[in-house]
Amino acid sequence: MEESKVQALHDTLSKLKKSAGLGVASRYNFSGKIKTTTVDGKAIREDGLPNNPLYFPFVREGTYDPSKSNAKKYGDGRVIKRNFDDCKPVTPTSDGTSSSDGSDSEDEETKKKRKLEKKERKKAEKKAAKLEAKRQAKIEEKKRAKLEAKKLAKRNSISLNEESDEHKSSN
Repeated sequence: MEESKVQALHDTLSKLKKSAGLGVASRYNFSGKIKTTTVDGKAIREDGLPNNPLYFPFVREGTYDPSKSNAKKYGDGRVIKRNFDDCKPVTPTSDGTSSSDGSDSEDEETKKKRKLEKKERKKAEKKAAKLEAKRQAKIEEKKRAKLEAKKLAKRNSISLNEESDEHKSSN
């Protein structure tokens, strides 16, 4: 490459580079921006760790203070939810779907009624399955009996043919 093309590529890449390094975009860095000072033209981190991409997500032991307000946030600004008292419980409805309308005042009669309906539905399903199994067994029995009748008829016809052949040969 020519010198001008290389310089243009370098300028483009340097514009795309993040100014504070990987530490700002990292989800492990809870401290936010890393504090640095410039000494003799070189940037040195105030916490004493080396100033390279390998150490950007880390902080020195003892410097992380969880009592700060920004400690409750991830590096990207999402808040960690710790209290779930405001959530409504999910309750199943009679048609099988779930609803979270918070109907805690539902009385015992409707609960019992729903329970009985569910029990009856299960009972009906069980009975239907039993009847279906019985029907299948009956069909199989009919098939087996029909097959046996065919075999018996075939044997009888073969024996009759043999007897008639023997009768003809003896005449």
